[in-house]
Amino acid sequence: MEEVSRKINDEHWEANAVLSTKLEIFTYAQCYGFLSHKDCLSCYSETRTRLPKCLPSNSACIYLDGCFFRYDTYNFFKESLNEKHDYVKCSLPTNVSKDVYMGKEFQEKVFKVIENVTDLAVLNKGFALSGERGLEAVYAMAQCWMTDCLALLHAGIIMGPTLLGQSKVYVAKLFPPGARLVLLTFAEFGFMFHLFLLGLQIDTSLVKSIGRKVMVIALTGTIIPLVFGVAAYKITEHANPSEHALVLLILITINALTPFVDITSLLNEINILNSEIGRFASSMSLVSDASGWLLAFIVRNIGVALKYSTTEPLSIIATMVGYYFILIFLMRPLVIWVDSFMPKNRPNEENHFIAILCIVLVNGFFAEYIGEHAHFGTFVLGLSLPNGPTLGATIIQKLEALCTGLLLPIYCVTSGFKTQLSSIANMSVVKTELIIFAGYFGKFIGTILPSIYFKIPFKESLTLALIMCCKGVMEITIFRVWHDNQFITTQTYTLLIFSMIMATGLATIFIRHLYDPSARYMADTRRTITNSAQNSGLRMLVCIHSEENVSSFTNLIEVSNPTKENPIFVCVLQLIEIIGQAASILVKLDKQNNLLASNLDYSGQISNAFDHYENYSEGSVKIQNFKAIAPCASMHDDICTLAMDQKTSIIIVPFHKTWAIDGTIEANIPFLRTINKNVLKKAPCSIGVLVDRGEIGSNLSILTGNSSYLIAMLFIGGADDREVLAYSIRMVGHPNVNLTVVQLIASSYNTSNYQNNLDKEAMDELWASINRNQKIKHEKETVRHGADTTLVIQKMANNFDLVIVGRYHEPHSPVTLGLIEWSKFPELGVLGDVLASSSFRFSVLVVQHNSPE
Repeated sequence: MEEVSRKINDEHWEANAVLSTKLEIFTYAQCYGFLSHKDCLSCYSETRTRLPKCLPSNSACIYLDGCFFRYDTYNFFKESLNEKHDYVKCSLPTNVSKDVYMGKEFQEKVFKVIENVTDLAVLNKGFALSGERGLEAVYAMAQCWMTDCLALLHAGIIMGPTLLGQSKVYVAKLFPPGARLVLLTFAEFGFMFHLFLLGLQIDTSLVKSIGRKVMVIALTGTIIPLVFGVAAYKITEHANPSEHALVLLILITINALTPFVDITSLLNEINILNSEIGRFASSMSLVSDASGWLLAFIVRNIGVALKYSTTEPLSIIATMVGYYFILIFLMRPLVIWVDSFMPKNRPNEENHFIAILCIVLVNGFFAEYIGEHAHFGTFVLGLSLPNGPTLGATIIQKLEALCTGLLLPIYCVTSGFKTQLSSIANMSVVKTELIIFAGYFGKFIGTILPSIYFKIPFKESLTLALIMCCKGVMEITIFRVWHDNQFITTQTYTLLIFSMIMATGLATIFIRHLYDPSARYMADTRRTITNSAQNSGLRMLVCIHSEENVSSFTNLIEVSNPTKENPIFVCVLQLIEIIGQAASILVKLDKQNNLLASNLDYSGQISNAFDHYENYSEGSVKIQNFKAIAPCASMHDDICTLAMDQKTSIIIVPFHKTWAIDGTIEANIPFLRTINKNVLKKAPCSIGVLVDRGEIGSNLSILTGNSSYLIAMLFIGGADDREVLAYSIRMVGHPNVNLTVVQLIASSYNTSNYQNNLDKEAMDELWASINRNQKIKHEKETVRHGADTTLVIQKMANNFDLVIVGRYHEPHSPVTLGLIEWSKFPELGVLGDVLASSSFRFSVLVVQHNSPE
């Protein structure tokens, strides 16, 4: 249980087994994806509290609202269905069932939500949320069990000749004649398409942006393992027969490889793909990967020359050049030509998709025919195709669930079949293991020393070295292909697999504990609007998800009172969830030099809109456009890092729901909610969440005329409200803005003297502003509980264009008493949740003040 607790703390899930006792015990625990780290630990703690009630039963399942726990006496880790434990629990019928039409509408909503949440879960690592609002709202959550490649390798080793495979009865029942061949065929086809997808996700244009530092560290990290490996071979060559020289040379070359797709997959898994170290490691692995394939090609032809004749490699090279010529100039244009027949902004039709799959299969056949492996041929074909949100994203969405979710695990398991533990249970393997260890050690030294030389901090240099020592599915493929072609023996193959499992497993644990990308900006001095002078230039970072956000954000910038004397500096960051490529990107979109932007499928519509607004402002607003393509789970790192680098005082992010013109919810984007929650936790400055109802409000934009723009601010007290008050006072400097500050006073409730003093200073500043500006009004409302607060808010309906509130208020304050229990969106705070959940027509800005702890 201690191991389960540790992994729950690190990864929010764990599968474990105790096999050393007479009664084997298998345990599994996992938190649902919507829980925070703190809530996950709390939920798991509750399962531990309830566990003794199940004893001494041999099995138990504990299902809570946020997590589940199970133990049993057999391995249930790969079960998708179980009649004993699976059940359906339905609530009592509601009034909606009594009306035929409402019942039909409700049923359609249920089916729609279930279909949406299932599709989202497949694309979001097994977790998704979805919902439909209305008279009878429907909400759904999907959560699948977790797995990984190393666990699958373990399963293959256990099922192979190392353990269970030694039993003839087991082999006869599990793998009857012909069954293994069918399994291997499925595995090979699945992995071939998986490599095609991996190649498709690599953006070859990234090579142009690789700098000198990356190049030097990557090449050093490739050359040093070769040197160490050769040195280890020289030390042990007297103890090894000469016929093993080629095998050991191949082994040394393998250990020098660091495949790009393996490193990016690892970085994505541990949520540091778009961190500073993550991007550095991705670029290094791209250089190392290219060097490794070149080395492998040279070693292979040297081997052929030594085995047959010195002229034999020349014919092989000529054949390979011809094959790649056909691949680049025939098959690649053919795939692009097939895709061009598909109308834009619509999913690919099945016949186009099948045609592309047939081209991939034909390419694999030709690769095998000329002596190249089909896996590598399909990988290069995917590499040659354009990636990103068009062709690449469409193919990946259709193939990933089948290939990565089903067939790749089969491939990993069958790779474990080929290991044989008994082959390494003697002293003859010590020399080979020494060479393998020398390669890993050389990779570590070859990365950490030049990193320190380039003045990368030691902790980050150590993390980088550990990342580059990790291996994955590409290495498994190389080991397996060379084992099948008898370049390496079963003994060497087993050693390589076990060494990979040990090195990658340990390195991953250390990486998780060593490197936290948020430490860089969390330690930075927190900037706020309160601390910046009212008459100085404001620096903002606005995050855009779609074109629909543009008008609301330009409106908010204009309301923030930019002037030529005190301009507002705005960084516009376009948020794009990574689809169709392996490496994350954070790039500045330069109007004069948009070469890199065009490679990122740069449409320019959002950037052009903000550029036009900058021209309209005549110098009062300065715009810089950026684009971030990253995984949802770590997108906040790009936002917070950019905010720190640009020294912004406030980050503005869009709410994850948008409203149509008739007041109904038009879109619900779960990944935006995840980003917002993470930014609220880690932002290096103040942050605002904009709930935009501009299309249903009475005043669409302050930019469209000279009419008054009415803003209301709710003041209860506390750091967030003082930040909102400072921002509101700044806004009222705009000639079209009128501000009403509604101060909610709790009857018979006192806050701390410290907070009272700060709130009093803030109100004194408000009164000073009222004396200078007649457009500011101050109203006091005494409330006894949350119901009174709700009545005050309802009076504001249809009277304002924008309402601004602070996010956090004292939980025991009578002002919010009874409202917390009804909260749907806790990330907005109590008042923000009331304003966002209700059918008001004004937009809402919820602000959080971030000050050092």
